[in-house]
Amino acid sequence: MKKSVVMAAVLAAAVLVVQAQAGFIIENRAGGLNLLANYSETGGWAASSGPVNAPGCTPNIGSRYSGTTVYFGPNRQAVFSFTPDVTGPYDIELAWPSTAGQPDTAVVLYTGVSFGGEQDPWGNAGPGGVIARTTMDMYYKNAGVWNLAFDDVVLTAGTTYKVGIYGGHASTSGLDNRVAIGAAQFTLVPEPATLALLVLGGLFLRRRG
Repeated sequence: MKKSVVMAAVLAAAVLVVQAQAGFIIENRAGGLNLLANYSETGGWAASSGPVNAPGCTPNIGSRYSGTTVYFGPNRQAVFSFTPDVTGPYDIELAWPSTAGQPDTAVVLYTGVSFGGEQDPWGNAGPGGVIARTTMDMYYKNAGVWNLAFDDVVLTAGTTYKVGIYGGHASTSGLDNRVAIGAAQFTLVPEPATLALLVLGGLFLRRRG
């Protein structure tokens, strides 16, 4: 009896790990996942038919883009918001369509204002409460897949975090100021002890089979 109870607990923990590993996806087109509650924009953005179609995304709903030959900076920003239920390390990934996006599109993880805050590397008054920042090459590269923006960043339960995407600087050619994005994914990274529970649960299921 005790063995059955213990193994039931192990299996329950394994199920929780699998659910966490699925990730929380936010899309930015009509019909997309978690659009209304978790996505917003500053400035003027437009709809694009360019699909994202990364694993887990809604097929062929398109994406959003800002600018083509005009530079806007952080005032025109795509914002994906996420409030975790569990404190822990998360992987944050982005997915975009195949287009002439900036080769070094600014990606910022923050908790404050979207713009008018801290100075970014290009001298803009960018987001406030910055936790981490990076750039990603969106110029006809790595489209339709999940691309890791932030690795194992610790997020606190109940705090709302924002991932802002914008053009950090004006292009010298003027031809790749476009910023295009389709989805973001937040995935809780299991601790080693939790992974061990998952393995034990798998072994138990194998023995029962």
